[in-house]
Amino acid sequence: MNSIQSRIIVGGWHPALHRLEVQTLLEAAGSESEVEHPRVLRVDSDDLDVDIVDRCSSITRWLLGGQRVAPMDTEALLARILAEPVSGPPESDDGVPSIAVRVESIDGGVEGISHSVLKLGLGARLADLGWAFDMQAPDHELVVVCVGDEEAQNPELEPLPREPHILWGLAGPSARSSPPWQERTGPMRPFFKPVSLDPRIARAMVNLAHPHPPDRRLMLVDPFCGTGGVLIEAALLGIGAIGSDLDEEMVSGTERNLEWLLAQGDTLSTVAVKSDDALSFVLHEPVRAFAFDPPYGRNSWQSEDGRELLLGALARCFENATEDARLVTLLPWPAEHVAAMRAGKVVDMDEFHTYGTPWAEMRELIGSCGWTVLTTVPISVHGSLSRLLVVCERRR
Repeated sequence: MNSIQSRIIVGGWHPALHRLEVQTLLEAAGSESEVEHPRVLRVDSDDLDVDIVDRCSSITRWLLGGQRVAPMDTEALLARILAEPVSGPPESDDGVPSIAVRVESIDGGVEGISHSVLKLGLGARLADLGWAFDMQAPDHELVVVCVGDEEAQNPELEPLPREPHILWGLAGPSARSSPPWQERTGPMRPFFKPVSLDPRIARAMVNLAHPHPPDRRLMLVDPFCGTGGVLIEAALLGIGAIGSDLDEEMVSGTERNLEWLLAQGDTLSTVAVKSDDALSFVLHEPVRAFAFDPPYGRNSWQSEDGRELLLGALARCFENATEDARLVTLLPWPAEHVAAMRAGKVVDMDEFHTYGTPWAEMRELIGSCGWTVLTTVPISVHGSLSRLLVVCERRR
């Protein structure tokens, strides 16, 4: 039996981060994927779990079945799609199921494609087959995505295929119930500081640290909880977590933010928050996931201030980790690295510094604390501010 081919389209904000998150979750579920474009992953699976899609920080589309073709003009594309077998609406006791036709472009789209002509032509065929139309809340969506070759704001560390092409398929189902990320940004919460993590980064960090199905047991620790961004995402995902911070204001502020989230009617896992030292915390039992954003100043990529705190926290996490534990953290990173990649320059990460230390040396220091670096993703926050997301696994 042939598996159903799916395509997952990730957001354009930080494609490398979002793609890594999706691939990590798929791998943990036993599914393989192939990168067809910086924003497009092909997945050959007939049992792709909707929960995986709903967990991710930024998936814009999940397409089931369908095809991929090279760019062509509108009439040729319409004929090509209409040549595929198209069925009428499935039988239902609740009336005729509805459908909508969506035509979208990403990364500049494909030149010469008329969205309106495609919608009219495909809509006419579906109407002939007996489908009802609902553009606001349809039961099904037929989606055409025109994929361009424009470079994303955040460049890739490695060359990837970027040829323009066109995809189509049925939109995959979604059970997503969490509030949109815009409603969880720092300024929307009752307790906010300028250092608050973007919820999309926090969500990706949690998924990268804990890609396994959640079961609401204690699984994740954030020893620098700050305003609670990581803990909020863990709670929404059903992952039991403990957060701590030396700053009492941060502890009470995180508790306020979690209470605010609970008051919105969300189902949350158990999250405990306490005042504790990242260099000496002790857990009742080891956990398999750590995710944190340690404190640092704006220019701490060029200063050793904070380095020993980071290394001490890494060593403490190691002592409280299961053998298969993963750890995700953010380090200060020079914006010049991202700027050089945007300019198309060939750059060596090992030459750049974090905490006043060359990355090659810092990677070894992380290893001396019991963690092996698996991968990294530079993240541009804004003009002069960048971070390096680091994914590690516990050394056995």
